[in-house]
Amino acid sequence: MYVETDFLTALVKDEDWLRESALRALDEREGIHTSILAYAEVLVLFYDREQADYEIDAPRAIANLLELVPITPPEHEDAVLAAATFIEEYQLTPFDALHAGVAATSGEDVLSSEQDYDTVGLDRTPLEPDADDTDE
Repeated sequence: MYVETDFLTALVKDEDWLRESALRALDEREGIHTSILAYAEVLVLFYDREQADYEIDAPRAIANLLELVPITPPEHEDAVLAAATFIEEYQLTPFDALHAGVAATSGEDVLSSEQDYDTVGLDRTPLEPDADDTDE
């Protein structure tokens, strides 16, 4: 059964109005899974802590969540784990962190103008024009 973000946040937050229902569903239903999209929304919540009324260790929370609610396809799980670390350690935005996580776990370079990818150790091919190559 596919679940979406409210299910994941109910599991992450100690006090959530849907927590008991989510825990019960985990016990009663088989095959609960989600996608990288639901985890992307959860990463946005972790990133926007100033507005949150709860404190969460993102990499640990994501690792714990993945044990309960796996991602389909499974190869995206490592990308989400990497993204949580990139947010925590390098303050990447959630979507830049996910892009970096996908590139890092697939062993690919990134073609981008986003210089934050350089800080996490990815090989980035600059998309921005070289200062010497611009037309004047």
